[in-house]
Amino acid sequence: MELPPVTRPKPLVWTPERIEHWKRTGEKPGPVMVWTPELTGRFLDFVKDDWLYELWHSFIFLGPRRGEMAALP
Repeated sequence: MELPPVTRPKPLVWTPERIEHWKRTGEKPGPVMVWTPELTGRFLDFVKDDWLYELWHSFIFLGPRRGEMAALP
């Protein structure tokens, strides 16, 4: 079976304007959103006492795919 080619959506960065829009409307600006280094640091600071901190840190800095993060074959 041959599948048709898929166009991947272009990732957008969470800017202050996009965050404000999301908070106001509940709508994500795009289907794929990425954090800035500052937002990543804020997230890690927020979860520093979480028992899964090492897991979050690994996900962020080692860059596994979604299936790997969910332990899917």
